[in-house]
Formats: sequence, C-alpha cells, structure tokens
Amino acid sequence: MDNVDQPARRPLWVDAAAIVAVVVTLILAARQLRPLVEAAAFLARTGETVVTLPTGTWLRAVAWVAVGIAIFARWRSAVVLGAWAAVLYEVAVLTTSFTGGRRSGATLDLELWPLLLALTAAALLSVASPLERGLDLLTRRGRTLLVAAASTATLTAATIPLLGEPSAPSQAGYAVPTIEPAFVVSSRLSAAVAALTFVVVLALAVAAVSDLGPAVRKRVLLLMGAGIAGYATIHLGLPRPFGVWDGQVLSAPAEAVLLVLAPGLVLGVGLYLIRASERAARPRVDNA
Repeated sequence: MDNVDQPARRPLWVDAAAIVAVVVTLILAARQLRPLVEAAAFLARTGETVVTLPTGTWLRAVAWVAVGIAIFARWRSAVVLGAWAAVLYEVAVLTTSFTGGRRSGATLDLELWPLLLALTAAALLSVASPLERGLDLLTRRGRTLLVAAASTATLTAATIPLLGEPSAPSQAGYAVPTIEPAFVVSSRLSAAVAALTFVVVLALAVAAVSDLGPAVRKRVLLLMGAGIAGYATIHLGLPRPFGVWDGQVLSAPAEAVLLVLAPGLVLGVGLYLIRASERAARPRVDNA
C-alpha cells in the first residue's frame, strides 16, 4: 500500500518546498536590506555617514530584492537564474577572501554564512516546481503576514541607530561602541532588539503558513523546523550568537557535527510522525 500512496504524497512535498522557498527567499531579501536601513537611520539621526557600506552589501541587497520581485511577478527563470548568480557571487567573494590575501580576521563561520544562506535559498527555489504554487497556496492573510515578517526583519535594523546616543560617554558594563566610539548603545537594548526580531519574524512566518491544508502545513513546518535547527546551530558557533550572547557557545568541531545531526534529527522525527499520523487517519478496508 505504501508504494501505491507514494505518488499521491509527492505533490504535497513539492507544494511544501515551493512555499518554504518563497518564505525563505523573501526573508533573506529583507535581511540583505538591513545594513542599508541601519546606515540610513544613522544618517538621519546623526547627520553623518556613520556606517560605510561595502559594494558587496549593495550587490547582495539588489540581487535578492530582484529575486523577490521576480517571485511575485512569477518569472521562474529569472528567479532561479538570479538566485544562482547570487550563489556564484558569494563563492567568488569567499574564494577571493582566502586566496587574495584580503582576509579581515573574520572566522570561517562568518565567511561562510552568506554563502550558506544563498545556497539554501537557491536550492529551494530550484526544486520548487512550479514555484508560483508557493504564492497560490498561501492565503491572502498568509501573504500579508509574510510581508509583515519581511518588513520586521528589515526595519528593526533602524532601532539601534534611532535609540542609541550619539557622543554619549561609554560606561563600563553598560554601553558598548558600535561603528564609531562616538555612538554608543546599551548592550542590553541591543540584545533585546536582536532576540525580539528573531522571535517576531519566526512567529509571523509560522503564522503565515498556518492557514494551509493540514497535509501541506505539516510538511512546511517540518522543512522550516529543519532549517531553523541548522540556522540556530550556525549562530551558536558565531562570535555573538543571535546578537544576544557574548562569545560563541559551540566549538568549531561541535558545530560541524551538530549542523549535520540537528536538521537530520528534526527531519527524521518529523517524517516518522507525519507517516504515523497519516497511517492512523487512513480508513481501513476489511478483506471480504
């Protein structure tokens, strides 16, 4: 019976992949806009260009915003080509960083992080076929909540520049310098904004898919759960996890192992639970 049911299950996973592709790409595009919003907020607050944005920041923002627009315009070829072009750009940046003698002292995690994000989004966009199903399956409420999640991911970047104190004296244990010593913010405020942004964006993204049919929704939440497990693992290995803790939580070897085990465990347990629940809900046919 399981072999007979496989073709019926496969479109559900295709639909789930299309939805997750849309969610991940739009939030990634919003994330790429954060440095631009932060720089604009610093300029509005201080009247000076406190933040100097490298060319790569602008290129990433333009590329992923263009991919997001192409998703809404349903230009599948442009979406896939744009996403993989962004991946190739990250590969070029990483290669140049390690071979061109321009390393800034950043850890390997920080160097790889943009490439991992781009690669994940591009892979999802490539396997999701037809991609427009992701938008079609989301309800109007779901699309609105997804836009709210993306907006939150972008606009909270302006919080610190607008709430910080230009030219405030540094107080040990309380204030930490940001881009320049002339602008300081409370370390507790910075951590609170980072944590709240993560929680709100995640909650809105989950709420955006809550109106889907049960079968597709379970698969979407499972794929999102595996992605969140990987995202959390990467962050725990960064110098300042989630922008909240000072000092990395995981060593490099532990992070590498957990990066494989955590998403794999989530997928394995989730698949088992989905299959078990669908078997239990399947009507039994008695043999005459």
